[in-house]
Amino acid sequence: MQFSQYTWDLYKQSEHGKNTIAYFDIDNIFWKDVEVIKKYNPYHSKWIDKWSYNSSMQEISECIAIEDNEPKEFDFNNFDEVRTFYDNLLETGVYYLSDDEKRYIIEPQEYKEFLFTNVTLSFFFHQIANNYCVPNLFIYRFLDLNKIADAFDVNLPKIPKKSDYKARCMYYMDLCEVFYDFRIKNNLSPNELCAFLYDFAPNYTPKETDIIPKPTQAYFIGGLKKNQGEDDFWQTNPETKKGDILVHYETSPISAITHIWLAKTNGVKDPFFYYYANSYLTKGIKIPQISLKELKADTYFSNHALVRKNFQGVNGSAITNEDYTELLRILQSKDFDTSILPIPYAPDTPKNLTIKKEKDVERELLEYYLNKIGFEKGKDYIKQISTKAGRGSRIYPDYALHYDDTKGYEKAKIIIEVKFNMNNNKEVEEAFTQARSYANLLEASIIILCDKRMLLIYERNESFDRNNYKRIYWEDLSNPDVFNEFKQLLNI
Repeated sequence: MQFSQYTWDLYKQSEHGKNTIAYFDIDNIFWKDVEVIKKYNPYHSKWIDKWSYNSSMQEISECIAIEDNEPKEFDFNNFDEVRTFYDNLLETGVYYLSDDEKRYIIEPQEYKEFLFTNVTLSFFFHQIANNYCVPNLFIYRFLDLNKIADAFDVNLPKIPKKSDYKARCMYYMDLCEVFYDFRIKNNLSPNELCAFLYDFAPNYTPKETDIIPKPTQAYFIGGLKKNQGEDDFWQTNPETKKGDILVHYETSPISAITHIWLAKTNGVKDPFFYYYANSYLTKGIKIPQISLKELKADTYFSNHALVRKNFQGVNGSAITNEDYTELLRILQSKDFDTSILPIPYAPDTPKNLTIKKEKDVERELLEYYLNKIGFEKGKDYIKQISTKAGRGSRIYPDYALHYDDTKGYEKAKIIIEVKFNMNNNKEVEEAFTQARSYANLLEASIIILCDKRMLLIYERNESFDRNNYKRIYWEDLSNPDVFNEFKQLLNI
């Protein structure tokens, strides 16, 4: 949806809206950072000590905003000046002068430390560059930010790589620039922008339901958890999907697998979260401990790469269906009832199929598995999206996934061409050539050809290579590992 001036005006005129906009007035929230964080990011507030936070803010303010014992005047004329000032701060560090010698609070180019201090710095920059910057209340809540961006058609900046800590620090500026442009476009004041982001917009995003879908993948997570059994925020694989299995290895001094959880939300990359990718855990089940020593002595796990590395880099490591089955074997040997544990899901192969024509392939195979993945026809995929192909003619690819059918601006991420039976290379070539023309017009990144026997999957690498594809037979999708691979591929 687009920003609705009418709906926004109703909010502004409501008593709640007026109070929230007034609350975010720069003079009102000055030195109330912890209160604001507790109100709008309660999970983050659990890790904040008010005295320590205020001491850190005071140190930063005195180092940056005081010059010759006098408050420094900041007069930014445009966003580029703010970005340059922030960038220079990362490069030169935060320091004060003592006897003409620099005493550093944060050393130059200590990007990891700047990342830890991002929230404090964001409130500081909200004060000195109020027209351009917002306090960052999205750490641990990047999933919510994605929902807001999707709901209001806001294009978020590309997330940097985990290892690029400077780019992750600068992502705050990237985000502020996007919000600044949004504010100017929609004629919002700085405090109205904050009210929009942290109070108004969340009311128009999809709410997480308590329904947990069947798991299709398992991952290891690691670390010590104080409140076992309670839902929690945790580092995970960014490819984690809601409902996936999370096998918890508790590190030293326990050094054992102790619990099995389910992912409460999809995994997400969060550039402000030090460990980068995260999800929420739910429905934890305590299991008999499987120690590292046991695993090293086990015939199957003694050769497992993660066990041989003593579970270093455990968080987010994928677990194959075979791995998980072997863990269940060990638990059964301890007389544990494994029937209460989740297991990776793969749909049964359709029975009693009668595939006599192309439409049977579409209905009884392709749509069957698309629906099992959780895709909805008319929402996630469409048959024969119409798009212009030149000289007034229009073309109709069999299926388009993750599509936009706005007339004149049609796009799709995945194109699927269905045939009854591709008997030979010539028929595969013809189908590929046809699908590639559709994919180029619709800017798709994946082509799938399928018939009554199999799927051929081509991924764009600058262009599509007809000789570079992955083959999956329909019956292979009853294997949880293959089904999950297929699901991940389609969830782009």
